[in-house]
Amino acid sequence: MLMRLAIVLAALPVALVLHLESSSIAPLLIVSALTVLTALMPGSACAALLIGYAALVMAFADGHPLRLGVLIMIPALHLIHLTSALAAVVPVKTKIELAALKAPARRFAIVQVITFVVTAFAAFVPSGAGIGLVEVLGLGALTVVIGVVALRI
Repeated sequence: MLMRLAIVLAALPVALVLHLESSSIAPLLIVSALTVLTALMPGSACAALLIGYAALVMAFADGHPLRLGVLIMIPALHLIHLTSALAAVVPVKTKIELAALKAPARRFAIVQVITFVVTAFAAFVPSGAGIGLVEVLGLGALTVVIGVVALRI
């Protein structure tokens, strides 16, 4: 039951960001429905639909690609993915020891650090029509280096 509650808590910032960035209530209703379905059936495709919907709405919304809403959405959606995956394999009435969550929490933190390092690098890459191949290759190379280092941790 605790993991299902964690899914709902992880979806709260997603719903809040989408609601604040939208002029209608539709994204809030869609995220709420998908959150309830994900909490009830964590092993289903509902979590993927929730994550994909939120990502698409943010991708096509107006504003800077690295605005605060996007930066909040990145760990929140990853946390939904993590909690729904754990809820899918852990029986509902099982008591979870904190030690069992140490490895998933560590992987979560490593992925978030990598994501935000790449995001910080992307903030400095020039955008627009004059973007060069060198900048894109540099971002790709940095991503590969961070991935190799992360695999060794």
